[in-house]
Amino acid sequence: MEHLFIKAKNNKENTLILFHGSGGRETDLLEVAAMVDSSANILALRGDVEDSGQVRFFKRDGKGHDEESLRTEGEKVAELLRDLAAEYGLDLSKAAYIGYSNGANMAAHMLLNHDIPVAGAMLMHGAYKSGQVGDVDLLGKKVLMTAGARDMVATAGEAYQLKQKLELKGATVDVKLTDGGHEIVSEELMEGHIWYLRVK
Repeated sequence: MEHLFIKAKNNKENTLILFHGSGGRETDLLEVAAMVDSSANILALRGDVEDSGQVRFFKRDGKGHDEESLRTEGEKVAELLRDLAAEYGLDLSKAAYIGYSNGANMAAHMLLNHDIPVAGAMLMHGAYKSGQVGDVDLLGKKVLMTAGARDMVATAGEAYQLKQKLELKGATVDVKLTDGGHEIVSEELMEGHIWYLRVK
C-alpha cells in the first residue's frame, strides 16, 4: 500500500493519518489536514484496491460494503500503520484519523475492529454499513463526524447510526450537519480545527 509521510517541523509528536475518498489518492486531504493542524506530522495512505476503475480502501458489492474485502484490507492497514509508526518513530496515541467517504468508512472500521491507540478520528461523509464490530474499547477517544443534509451517498441518518456504534464502544462522538451534499465544505474544516484542539 502506497503512502506519503510529511514530517512536522520542530519535531511535533502529533500525527494526522489520512484516508482519501473513492477514486482519490494520498494527496487529496492535505489541505484538510493543513486546516485541522498545520503543525502535525502527516501520514497519508492510498487505497489498495480498484473497484469499477476507482482506487478505494475496500470493494463494494450490490448492498454496500464487500465484507471480505473490508476485513482483509482493514488487517493490511492495521499492520501497515504499526510498521510505519515504528519506521518513522510515531506515537500512535498522539495520532488521529481523518477520512472522507470510503476513507471515512475504513477509518471507522479501524476504530471499531483494531486496537490501535489513536486519540480520535474525523469522519467526513461516512456510511459504515458493515456489521463488523470487534471487541474494542474506545473510551477516551474523541470522534467528529460531518454529514451533508443533501448528501444522498452517505446520508445524515447513516452518520447517526455510526455514531451509535462508536458510542456503544465508549467513544465521545459529535455529529456536525451542513447544508451541503457529498462534497467537503469549508464549515467542516473549521469544525475539524476546533475538534482537534480538544483532541490534542
